[in-house]
Amino acid sequence: MTKIGIIGQQNDEEVIQLKKEIKKLGGTPIIIDFKEFPKKEKLTITEKSIKFNNLELLTIPAFYLRQLGYFWPIPQIELTKAQWMKYYKKYNENLIDERENLSVKHSMIRILSMETFLVNPYECFMYHRLKPLQFYLLAKNGFKIPLFLSTSDPAEMQRFIKKQSSVCKPNAGGAEVKTSEDFIKENDGIITRRALLFQKRIIGRDIRAFATSDEFIGAAEIIHGPQIDYRVETKDVKPITLPEEIKERTLQAMETLNLRFSGVDYIYDTQEDQYYLLECNPSPMFYVFEKISRINVSKKLAGYLLKNAKR
Repeated sequence: MTKIGIIGQQNDEEVIQLKKEIKKLGGTPIIIDFKEFPKKEKLTITEKSIKFNNLELLTIPAFYLRQLGYFWPIPQIELTKAQWMKYYKKYNENLIDERENLSVKHSMIRILSMETFLVNPYECFMYHRLKPLQFYLLAKNGFKIPLFLSTSDPAEMQRFIKKQSSVCKPNAGGAEVKTSEDFIKENDGIITRRALLFQKRIIGRDIRAFATSDEFIGAAEIIHGPQIDYRVETKDVKPITLPEEIKERTLQAMETLNLRFSGVDYIYDTQEDQYYLLECNPSPMFYVFEKISRINVSKKLAGYLLKNAKR
């Protein structure tokens, strides 16, 4: 049976679902979980080998990269000045630890990109954390996206906000998308110390589409509460049929970004009858989407991995 590696945490819903579908299709899923790395889980790279514990990863022909981890050496607590001075040496040690651990993990992914079939390749896995780069590439290649501005200049921010209704979102993903006015009102203190990302606000229907590089899987409208960001209060996921032109545009956008699998977000402006491409997610959550919509994303992804596995 063909082995398929899944790089992610054992309890991740997407990992669990994909594992089930790979088994159903006759494959052997192998979970590579870095949660306890490097204390319990061991990774070793040589000129001929990549071993995770005692498993040789280069014998696995295909991988799905769900989660790798990011640089985060700062403690998630509020520290007093005295505590910080006490922690400072440990912080610098953690800084070096994180840098070294990330080096070996990211080297592993780069090697697997070259030697196996990896979904998604290293260079595009980071698009979620590099939104300005993704938007630049999509715009450069002719895709209809909302106007955007990524800047650390407060004057540029104000010019953009005054020119049109806009939203503010994190350059590196994660935080809630809000109107620019609400975000600045709530976070006025960070404007001079953090680059921010703004987009022209498009009011319409939120749509999530899924595809592999060779097949459009399906799409659904995300019904949500009054918030701009549908992740805050998703009420329903209703399957829809997109125009063939938009299906083709989805595959073209993925090709532009070298994505092999993606959850692609659109907003449909009903007044203009226009679909705006918001972003292509290189590691989309699909468990809840397919549970509600009945669009079996994980089965399609499992089949895609098995079909393309290098033997």
